[in-house]
Amino acid sequence: MKIKVVGPGCARCKATFDVVKKVVEKEGLDVELEYVTDMNEAIELGVVATPAVWVDGKVVIQGKIPKESEILEIIKK
Repeated sequence: MKIKVVGPGCARCKATFDVVKKVVEKEGLDVELEYVTDMNEAIELGVVATPAVWVDGKVVIQGKIPKESEILEIIKK
């Protein structure tokens, strides 16, 4: 599974990355996690609002800091 947290590097984007990383580590998941700050790549990924979370080819969260439970639910699908 590939997960990308997308954002320009603002505090909200960093917080989103921290939430995702915490869930991945807590659950011991085999996930390739990346933090994307290149806005050209963000556009290519289909992101229109940051922070955003992209999972295996699809933007699943945009414009908010997700809760751990939201990330866990998305990953387990």
